[in-house]
Amino acid sequence: MRPLHPASLILLGLAFLIAGSTRGGIGLGVIALGSAGFALGRARRHFLIILRRSRWLLLTMLVLFGWMTPGTAVPGLPMATREGLSLAAEHVARLLLAIATVSVLLSRLSPAELVSGLRTLLAPLAPLGGFRDRLAVRLMLTLEEVESARRGDEATSMTLARLALPTIARGGADYLAAIGSAALLLIAALA
Repeated sequence: MRPLHPASLILLGLAFLIAGSTRGGIGLGVIALGSAGFALGRARRHFLIILRRSRWLLLTMLVLFGWMTPGTAVPGLPMATREGLSLAAEHVARLLLAIATVSVLLSRLSPAELVSGLRTLLAPLAPLGGFRDRLAVRLMLTLEEVESARRGDEATSMTLARLALPTIARGGADYLAAIGSAALLLIAALA
């Protein structure tokens, strides 16, 4: 079976993220924890790196919402409120869902495939005079620079003379992914 086109994967991830984020309460918690579990199984390295880098944001959200939202006091937690902790849990779950979705996409797509998929999704903007091509080039150069800085080899980024994006044909599975994305977006709109 041929793999999905990068644009299809990005579209599916975005639709899943939007559909999951429109939920609330227990449903959102289940989706966020399920996504985190899936990301741990499929994209452990990426998920843990992004989660580690986001730990202060998660903690800040917990403290700001949990302890600075007016409401009913929680016994045993000085100055915390039930409404605040509920809001904190909801926002942390949404961020966890986003982290899981992005980590799975990053583990499945190389930087060139990611840029190629985004460029394909921006095809409706083609009449704007090369906007999507300039965006793709800038994004590819940025990703290349980040990757070479991470590896520690400065000479690689300076010798880059030509950018090439992979050309990947679409298949039947891509059309199914588009239908699935549309269904997820419909679910989000009806929520």
